[in-house]
Amino acid sequence: MEQIPETVFAKHVSKGRLEFLFDGIFAIAMTILVLELKIPELEDRHSVGELGAALFKNGMTFLSYILSFAMLSVFWMTHNRIYANLKKISSLCLAIHIWLLAVAAFFPFCAHLMKYGTNRLALQIYLGAVFAYFFGIFLLIVTAEKQKLFDPAVEAKDIRKLRNRFLRPCALIIALIIFYSFFPFGK
Repeated sequence: MEQIPETVFAKHVSKGRLEFLFDGIFAIAMTILVLELKIPELEDRHSVGELGAALFKNGMTFLSYILSFAMLSVFWMTHNRIYANLKKISSLCLAIHIWLLAVAAFFPFCAHLMKYGTNRLALQIYLGAVFAYFFGIFLLIVTAEKQKLFDPAVEAKDIRKLRNRFLRPCALIIALIIFYSFFPFGK
């Protein structure tokens, strides 16, 4: 059987370009979160009470912004710590990264749904996005471990600890999604 000769086009994806893409998507997603925060219309622009009441009325939107900005920050920092220890990116690893980017870009939509407060579907979609990201990170770790993409200086025991650390949040999020399915707080 004849092997296809390797060409310059068969090389791995540039880590630098993927890193720039990741940082850009996260910067945009984190910025989009703030677009849901609207300046309230007031009848009396000088009324502190009216402004306070209008802001309080939109409290869930503010809470969603803070929580979602923190979640995207955790997503980005988690990825950054793992990414720094990868020596190269395979095709499968690239596909997982694209999945992670899709979830990060989708996250502002999920955050905006949270203005509905305890609506169980909004909570399930939000938690589903969190699960999709953490499970993607778990798959990234497993793939990088199997394909030996981690820097040789990274010890196998540290990779195992890292991989196992992502199983607990994934299980917790699934439990919460199931909980909200059977014990809804909203209508």
